[in-house]
Amino acid sequence: MQSQLDGSVKRVNLSPRIRFGLRLALAMVLACGVALSMDWQKPFWAGLSVTVLSLDSAGQSLLKIILRIVGTLAAAVVALSLIALFPQERWWFFLSLSLYEGFCCYRMLGSPYPYAWMVSGFVAAIIAIDGGPPDGLTDFNVAMERLQETGTGILAYTFSGFLIPTGSTGGTFQANILAMSQRLGSLLESCLAPYAGNSTSDPQMAKDLRQLDAEAATLESLVAPAALESGSIWRERRRWQRAALGLRALPRVLNHVRLAGLGLAERERLLLEPSVSLLHKGVEQRFAAIGQAMAGQSPGSSPPSSRLLGPISPERMECSMQERARLQASWRPLQHLDELSARLWGLIHPDPSGNDQASSSGLRTHLYVRLAMIDPDHLWLASRLMVQIWIAVLLWIYLPGLPLGLTIISLMPSIGLTMAQTPMLRGQTLVAPALQALLATGVVYVFVLPRLDGFFGLASVLAMASFAIGTYFYKNAPMRTLTLCLFIVACSIRNQQTYNFINFLNLSIAVFMAFAISAFSQDLPVSWLPERQALRLLRRLMFSANAIVELTTHMAHTPLRWPQRIRLAFHRKAARDIPAKLASLAVKLPLQALKLNQAQIDELVNAVQSVSLWLEEWSEATPQLNAPSFNLPSASLPEFRKSLEDGVLPSTPFHLVSALQAVEAINKGCSFQLKGLPADQAKGRETVRLTLWLGCGFRLESAMRELQGIAGWFEWERWRQSRFC
Repeated sequence: MQSQLDGSVKRVNLSPRIRFGLRLALAMVLACGVALSMDWQKPFWAGLSVTVLSLDSAGQSLLKIILRIVGTLAAAVVALSLIALFPQERWWFFLSLSLYEGFCCYRMLGSPYPYAWMVSGFVAAIIAIDGGPPDGLTDFNVAMERLQETGTGILAYTFSGFLIPTGSTGGTFQANILAMSQRLGSLLESCLAPYAGNSTSDPQMAKDLRQLDAEAATLESLVAPAALESGSIWRERRRWQRAALGLRALPRVLNHVRLAGLGLAERERLLLEPSVSLLHKGVEQRFAAIGQAMAGQSPGSSPPSSRLLGPISPERMECSMQERARLQASWRPLQHLDELSARLWGLIHPDPSGNDQASSSGLRTHLYVRLAMIDPDHLWLASRLMVQIWIAVLLWIYLPGLPLGLTIISLMPSIGLTMAQTPMLRGQTLVAPALQALLATGVVYVFVLPRLDGFFGLASVLAMASFAIGTYFYKNAPMRTLTLCLFIVACSIRNQQTYNFINFLNLSIAVFMAFAISAFSQDLPVSWLPERQALRLLRRLMFSANAIVELTTHMAHTPLRWPQRIRLAFHRKAARDIPAKLASLAVKLPLQALKLNQAQIDELVNAVQSVSLWLEEWSEATPQLNAPSFNLPSASLPEFRKSLEDGVLPSTPFHLVSALQAVEAINKGCSFQLKGLPADQAKGRETVRLTLWLGCGFRLESAMRELQGIAGWFEWERWRQSRFC
């Protein structure tokens, strides 16, 4: 008897895909039923709210609900304000609206909560443009109705989530940390292998670190949904946010440790070997203890919570000046890893006494800091959205016979904001799925809906369509949202339903025109083909490297003024972000057309990462050369400053000659100043700082030369062609 009961329980245990489809169908029926019973003007808005809120996790859905409410409220305020300010001035109205859409696009791309900005953008366009006739009272009613139907969709999906349980983000969050901690031991051993002379530059190791970085980025986005689900995570959400921030910084620090170990001489490795062994053992214990803590187990032995490495010992500095410089440069990444692993252990397993400093203090600035600086890529994407809106506006004005011209304008923010999140997505790739969805909807609209005579029949159609689309596109959220939104809008469900094939045809033309505009403007104002974007990133790296070298050299002599500090922070952030962006493009480049292989692209990405890391370390280690004996001669940068002032940048993307010559001249000047110093001055604080700067300069010079050598492998003229495949 018990075995029969167990078998029946197993038979009703539905898969997550089926549960998701049932939950989506129930929420859609409830939302549309309430909207129809309230006799609202556009009941399908409630169904659209259900569509975009359909996620497999309760925490993710709840977070999206909160962000949708905030975004809708902001959109209603902005839309009504624009209508009140420009009631009869369409040019100023559309100019202000397009500027707001561009602002939302820019903020969406750099925000930890992008969905709120996305909702604020496209809902503002819907209320202001597609809400009804230009009457103040009607527009206000439309805005209020939009808010009500958004709330209805939210309540319907929340209620369906209670009836049909969803997944847990908190469990996924902890499982991801556990999985990452289990891989950290092998990654640590591989990154420290160059210090023992057992490894060379390994492209697979760089791939593993980039994969770890992608997993850490996903982990960072799960903190807020997990906090909404779990009371314990909510109470300690700041600690978990810092832990996710530290895990996001870990791949970069590990990669820096690996690069610092490459190219060390045998004597330098022998001098570092005792400290590296001590660090390896202590950090490995911390990583293992983090995994045991996330698995709910008590660590077998408590790992070291304090820092393992202090300043480099003086006895190890009894060597040549160049060896001292290289030792100090290689010592810094090891200290960063020591500090970060100690902080991560303190965040994952805080001190019960409450004296843990890791849970209350922030991470060091060299690990991972979001700087509120302008991102050129985000500006280009915001500009593209504004171009798309203005193309639709001009078509509506100068082609008065265009069907549903205002609807096309209101659709552009939704499509443009979606494409901005995936800039490499080509507009024409969305046309075929959209037409397929419209074709299937047309069959239902023409042959099924006219035969229904009550809400029961309509609810059956909505439930079946929602279940089918939800289960079929269970793993593809963008396609699920696109297909279901087009189905709901095309059916245009109302209490007083009228069926006209011309209306459906006009809507299909409007949707096709909107996607055609997005396809036409996908390369305006700049092309987003992967090879074109890669070239822009490489040129930007060159420009930032020149600017950082100039400003850092100036900072070594005299303090920077605030405009120079802002400029230096901007270029530091640009040089820091470029390797990650380039790595994401590496898998999208047309290798066959470029006559390349993946190994060459990986070597290029690794070289760019090396330049970025050592450029950041070199600029942060800048000494204050106040003493006359340490002043570098002005002739150390003979051609560098003049080339920057003239604004002459080489045409080839890897022409780093100016920055490389400057770094080489600075290294020679530092070496000259350090030679022949008395023994009592060789261990002074200012001298140690200058020696560290020299060591980082040596590594930066080596990384730049390696990048120039790798650049000779490629036929850059092929990258400049429009498209060759």
